[in-house]
Amino acid sequence: MYTQSGKPIVAISNGDPSGIGPEITLKAMTKAEVREVAAPIVVGSPEVFERDLALAGAPLKIRLLEKASDATGDAGTVEILPFDRLDLSQCPRGEVSAEAGRYSGFSIAKAIELGMAGTVHSVVVSPNNKRAMKNGGHEHTGFEEIARHYTGAKRSIQILMGRKYNLARVTNHVPLRQVADICTRERVFGQIKVLKDSLAMVGLNDPVIGVSGLNPHNGEHGLMGTEEMTDIGPACDDARAEGLRVVGPIPADTVFVDIDKLGLDIVLSMYHDHGNSGIKILEFGHLVNFIGGLPIPVFTVSHGTAFDIAGRGIAGSTNMELSIIAAAKSVRAH
Repeated sequence: MYTQSGKPIVAISNGDPSGIGPEITLKAMTKAEVREVAAPIVVGSPEVFERDLALAGAPLKIRLLEKASDATGDAGTVEILPFDRLDLSQCPRGEVSAEAGRYSGFSIAKAIELGMAGTVHSVVVSPNNKRAMKNGGHEHTGFEEIARHYTGAKRSIQILMGRKYNLARVTNHVPLRQVADICTRERVFGQIKVLKDSLAMVGLNDPVIGVSGLNPHNGEHGLMGTEEMTDIGPACDDARAEGLRVVGPIPADTVFVDIDKLGLDIVLSMYHDHGNSGIKILEFGHLVNFIGGLPIPVFTVSHGTAFDIAGRGIAGSTNMELSIIAAAKSVRAH
């Protein structure tokens, strides 16, 4: 999982060929800060990256690998581990394509397979389109669900990591009307424990976890909701009883305001738009998605396929660069 020079090999999935994934991967590979810490390889289609080579903004040449361990991490080179065949004629830029979805989904599976086998150190998932993957025959289309499925993990948690501030959520992509029912004492406590264990992979061994409330003013002693008294608060107590450094429940409208004052390493929000709104105000453009609870480090960028600008050469690669660097610096669980 390391090159002869000692750099960790990071497997990057192909991404949807109709989107900006290949472009931002190529651009990231031109950055010295990426090359200093990682040997990134693409698990995907040489034809796609040959097509998009001119979008990199710097000279690159493609080198095909027979196996991941052949990677050298040499600057100026895009090392690609080909698999399967992609019909690129069925993948028009900027459009949802079943062929693009089929291929990009299997590329993720292959990259994770390499990680599970110990052939690569970690995995970065390039942007994919959920509808394209569904049309391409994949049952699992969400990033976290895919990673959990192919690693066999029973429980996971999505963590958004910024330069300074970090976020995790008890619930993910569910309707708002279901959130309160999902945020049970058992669920919140379980997510706190998974979060604590997962953060060790990214260098936070004894984190201070700030648990947000759900209702206005933490429910105002039951006047505006009881979840803080019946579930979230008791879950925090359970975690503290096991020695975890947990603060909360903290009122949802001030948890991000007080993040420094309370010395929090990460906020655990109850639902998607509360947590994401807060962290994006603080860290927009610098966020990396990390899936905790898996046996291997798996990361992705915090944006989508951007079909509207695909092929124009204007996509920013900062998130991909940060994802590769974070993946290279992560610690494997086994």
